[in-house]
Amino acid sequence: MATNPSTFDKDFGYLMPFLDKVAAAAASLEDASAREELIRLMAEEKGRWARAQELLRGASGASVQGPQAPPEPRVDQTPSARAGLTVGSLRGVAPVKSRRR
Repeated sequence: MATNPSTFDKDFGYLMPFLDKVAAAAASLEDASAREELIRLMAEEKGRWARAQELLRGASGASVQGPQAPPEPRVDQTPSARAGLTVGSLRGVAPVKSRRR
């Protein structure tokens, strides 16, 4: 049984333009490889969400494209990642005790 098509229309109405805005913002990135990757990621993401919307509307579960291999894991090569730094609050984290004697 198909989901009521209007159930998610409002959400998709916000999501798809948002993905377009992110792709458009990619044009302002100075790093050409980052710009290309972000544009590609948003195009792939839009395709996934469009397919999800079709499935919710009752489309067949058999993908026209066939099975896809999962994307290769990406290693973040930003300076902070290479240095082993993380993003986020360290509040409430107990200090690491040194084992030096």
